[in-house]
Amino acid sequence: MCYAPLHSAAEMTPEPACPRCSRAISPEDTVERDGDRVVHVDCLQPRRLTREERVLLFQYCWDHGVVECVPCARIFRQEELFASLFGDGMDRCPKCRRNLTDGIRAHLFNCGMLPVTVRRRAQETREAARRLVKQSSQLYDRADVLMREAEALRDGLKRSAPDALRRLIKVKLRDGSLPHNNASAILPGGRGDGSTCRACDRAITNRSRMIAVCKRTALLEIEEPLFHLHGGCFDLWNEERREFKPSA
Repeated sequence: MCYAPLHSAAEMTPEPACPRCSRAISPEDTVERDGDRVVHVDCLQPRRLTREERVLLFQYCWDHGVVECVPCARIFRQEELFASLFGDGMDRCPKCRRNLTDGIRAHLFNCGMLPVTVRRRAQETREAARRLVKQSSQLYDRADVLMREAEALRDGLKRSAPDALRRLIKVKLRDGSLPHNNASAILPGGRGDGSTCRACDRAITNRSRMIAVCKRTALLEIEEPLFHLHGGCFDLWNEERREFKPSA
């Protein structure tokens, strides 16, 4: 478990979200690694002190004040605050209930009563947390970019697909693989049966509407279908064949 200090405004990047509570993980939150994810140590109290930090306070700072509540003009020892050694509750002023966590943490990492090696380990923990949050933010940024690119690509495909299909239908009208005047019967659309669409050459699955294009005989009977089309392909083919002018 580790604590990430507050970054300057110039270093701010879009904040990743905690997979446990879906709330943003800000640089001042207390975080830990859960597999390949970065999560809050406590989603209900995301900025709380870690158990390791609290142990250091009770071990080295028990005999002197650790934080000042400016509005109340009082300095408190750790045991005077609401939170216990086991991390129950918040580090709040007993009088005005102001959250004093940031001030307590600042004292911990600057207190001269902590041995040099302990302060060094605490600093290394802070640096590790900074890198962890930064890496998480970078991954979040990259994922956000990829999502935006994917959305733009999907939008582009949606806009370009009908135009490309319309051009293909025009080509097929010119080469005769799609008729323009000898289909006189259109059967009502139903679910696809796996037949190949004459326009786009893709299978018409049962998730798509299928149109059967047939030819009437001299006795006005309907023969077997000439071909099948997706519902959308049929609409485009019907539009294009009305405007189609065979070359002389």
